[in-house]
Amino acid sequence: MADHKYAVQNTEGVRGTDINGNVVVLTKTHPEQLVLFQTFLSDEDDHGHGDEKYSNTIELYDAVPKYFSNPRLMDRMRKDGKYLPMLERLFKHRGEMYTVKIWPARLEDRQGGEKHYYPGPREELVEEALRKLACDHLNGVYLGDLAGVQFTLYELTKELKSRGHDIKYGSLIESLRICHRIDLSVYKGDGKIVLEAPIFPILLLGSKKDWLKAPKETRCYVQFHPLITQCISALTYRQFDYGAYMTYKHRLSRWLHKRLSHTYTQAGFLSPYAIRMSTIMRDSGTYHA
Repeated sequence: MADHKYAVQNTEGVRGTDINGNVVVLTKTHPEQLVLFQTFLSDEDDHGHGDEKYSNTIELYDAVPKYFSNPRLMDRMRKDGKYLPMLERLFKHRGEMYTVKIWPARLEDRQGGEKHYYPGPREELVEEALRKLACDHLNGVYLGDLAGVQFTLYELTKELKSRGHDIKYGSLIESLRICHRIDLSVYKGDGKIVLEAPIFPILLLGSKKDWLKAPKETRCYVQFHPLITQCISALTYRQFDYGAYMTYKHRLSRWLHKRLSHTYTQAGFLSPYAIRMSTIMRDSGTYHA
């Protein structure tokens, strides 16, 4: 990732606890690039809240086929009901071929054993809702020069429920941990690595006691994937209709919506968009579930 100078508006220290109970202290900043990321150029609706419909697509990162659609197939793939293999997927972005290797997240189950997970549609929805929260109410921040979002579990569940996805706290915590412990390695066609990082490199949740006792007040934080910071810095994101996106029940529908929003820049009656079924299967990861 290239170095970039940020125009910082304010700085302060933020102290939190990671999922292992370790104290983490990071420097909080709010660069002008993030302000632009949080600004939407759209017609307001009848209630004067048109920007509530919108969020941003992320260059390259959103093209990575990182989600696994079929939970039943995931169950069948688990060796001894626990262990999943590394997934390798090919995809094309801006005319260039890439490979992503997805290393499963390892979580402890209720019996104290180990169980592996790939990120699925639930994790996709949670990440998208967090990116929306980062655009709203100035929740988005930079900690340690990387983009992230401060939130409460109450705010996150409320946002998801308002979009038709009611995810309970236990499932939500599991989803956040999967995104934190998953590992994505992205390579160019020549084998040169682009980046290797979890979906959420840093996850600060506080203690279970705190967020069960006061879910509206206990602040949490996730750091987004470094490619999101790079996209914000380079201003290569595009606005899309998040409201419509979150109403779709199938992951492939959401994938097509976001792909069209990000790449179909020549949209018009005389400029149709053509895409092959083989391209959809390969780049969406649908063929691999």
